Amino acid sequence: MKKIQKEPTNNEELRLGTLLGRRQAFGLIAARCSAADAASLREIREQKSYRSLGKNWVEFCSEHLGISHTHANRLIRFLDEFGPAYFEMAQFTGISPETYRSIAPAIQDHALHHDGQVIALLPENTEKLAQAVEQLRRTAVPPPGPRLASDRVAGIERRLVQVTAEISELARSEPRGQTRTRLGSVLLQARDRLDRLVLEFGPLV
Repeated sequence: MKKIQKEPTNNEELRLGTLLGRRQAFGLIAARCSAADAASLREIREQKSYRSLGKNWVEFCSEHLGISHTHANRLIRFLDEFGPAYFEMAQFTGISPETYRSIAPAIQDHALHHDGQVIALLPENTEKLAQAVEQLRRTAVPPPGPRLASDRVAGIERRLVQVTAEISELARSEPRGQTRTRLGSVLLQARDRLDRLVLEFGPLV
């Protein structure tokens, strides 16, 4: 990892320095990443701590982490989807996200459950884990074939129309009270998630 040259001058920079300092070898992210690394990345991105350096997310990832923002976003997405167990399995077995997704039901309580065995996610079980993953991969039911991209976009458009119509109806029928407050919170969450998509992929038009 490239060291940050600028001296911390405010609380935001100090907090960012603390997050980066959790792993002195942050460059390891470019190869194999721990859940703690991904969690730090997520916190930096969500809190927009990189702005204290006068950088945007793309520049921060490239100049201070030595990885692309696309890769950083991907790691955060894996943490959100799979949780910490994926990163442990990836370190021990080199498992791909696609394979992990297919065997995820077998991973519970920090262990891989297979063929009557409960294999703890620990370095000393690396060989057993790799063998079990290979067996599970061979027997996993393949996911259905991908739909056409145009069909998927059409489905998203239909659901978006339905959701916005329902929100509008609720807002009119609940002019005040707890339901309206909760609805406002849902809208803020939706806007935040859409903003993240724009941050990750850029404008799609």
